[in-house]
Amino acid sequence: MFANTINGQGYDLVLFGQLGGGKINVDAVQARLADPANAAVAKSLQEVGINSAIDLFGTYAGRRSDMKAWLSDAQINTDGNLKLQYLAGLGLNLYQSDAIYKSMIRDSKYPDDLFEGTPETLMSLRAKIASSLGGPQSF
Repeated sequence: MFANTINGQGYDLVLFGQLGGGKINVDAVQARLADPANAAVAKSLQEVGINSAIDLFGTYAGRRSDMKAWLSDAQINTDGNLKLQYLAGLGLNLYQSDAIYKSMIRDSKYPDDLFEGTPETLMSLRAKIASSLGGPQSF
């Protein structure tokens, strides 16, 4: 899960999955962002404050195993169950996204098996993720 936060507060989440293993090479993604052929993608990311691959992957918020306790009694939302739509209406203008987000990431930790790159890149990424998760105590 990756988070789009505003001033460190939870706002939007992106769920990303892959079949099988494989690490994300942060340096290779940075090279692709720097490639003039991908200028439109880089510009689009810059418009939302993402200026590098470290900024992009620094939005890491956790994985299913980190959120096991938070998801323990979660119900699956389906078209036949309109509970989520009903509850969303009850939450209108409550602005509790920050508290919900902090609760979700409470047990998140740096994913040692997800990213690869130079030691300097990984050290910078680790610091960026630690900052977004609320500080180095998460790591």
